[in-house]
Amino acid sequence: MNIFDKAVADEYANDTKLGMPSTDEGHFARRLALMERITGGKGFRTQPKLPAVRANGKTRGEMKLEARERANAAVSEERDAQFRHASAANVEFVTMQAAA
Repeated sequence: MNIFDKAVADEYANDTKLGMPSTDEGHFARRLALMERITGGKGFRTQPKLPAVRANGKTRGEMKLEARERANAAVSEERDAQFRHASAANVEFVTMQAAA
């Protein structure tokens, strides 16, 4: 290997260092060509991951949905209106007005 080959090898080594700014138009063109060859012209796009599945075979979203349904089912509508949340009491009041 002579000094010329060593200098050219150093210059081409910088083509793969993405943190190093392009020094000239030739460097920029070599970097684009190299990245296109490496990725096959498709860029560095990665496919999205599938949602993680827990030991019970459910995803996080499915578990949250079930927990929300259990929590909503546990609310008793048989309590007196004075013990309900204000928004629940308002809904009953509005429905009673609409019916009348």
